[in-house]
Amino acid sequence: MSSVNNALTLKQILLGISDSLNEAQNHLRNVKPYDEFGRPNTLYTLPYLDFNLQVEAEFEKETSSTSQKDTSYPVSSPYEKSYKKGYEKSIAFKPVAITNTDTKETNKITSTISGRFVAIVPNEGLPQLIINATPKPTNNIHEFDIEVEVFNAAGEKISDALVECNYNQQKTALLNPNVTLNHTTTFLNTSEIRTDVNGKSIAKVKVDGVDYASGYILIIEVNVGNVFTKISIQN
Repeated sequence: MSSVNNALTLKQILLGISDSLNEAQNHLRNVKPYDEFGRPNTLYTLPYLDFNLQVEAEFEKETSSTSQKDTSYPVSSPYEKSYKKGYEKSIAFKPVAITNTDTKETNKITSTISGRFVAIVPNEGLPQLIINATPKPTNNIHEFDIEVEVFNAAGEKISDALVECNYNQQKTALLNPNVTLNHTTTFLNTSEIRTDVNGKSIAKVKVDGVDYASGYILIIEVNVGNVFTKISIQN
């Protein structure tokens, strides 16, 4: 390592490996199943990647031959000792540029870092979860039933799934620029409900009367775990 620019943190090294691994996996994923003559191509995947890194950490002990305490300005502890001649600085893992007025005692330590990157199948290998959410008006003009249906890509209905409903104030404000919103939209029963045996549930929401009457777009988010969907309510 001859300069600061050549020094890398462990985070940068691991992120570089993961980025390269993603690029390789994307390339393999996009390989055509058949070649130009109609013959099957050999398809690969990367379930995991073991790695061993040999890294060199450089420790520097710097002693200045010209540094003296500056008495023109008061200096208080603990910074005072850093101005004293011969004070040993903290250990750094990035090399310091060599100057003519400094002498350096350098020790290098070589270490081996081992690990494994494991490919995690999306949704833990299960069929993709799908959420259907529909706002239905009730007898009260400012109240709606949010009907939620949860199922997967195989068509199976997901029962006893925890459904979370939230009013997204930030996105509502972005969709209604240059206006002042009241943001009093709330859920009447609960914002967390569970689906029944048919994979369905209903949440009751009371929208802000003024915002609704003004025709503003109100955004409601519905999610099951990390699967989200958004619906809008507008007069």
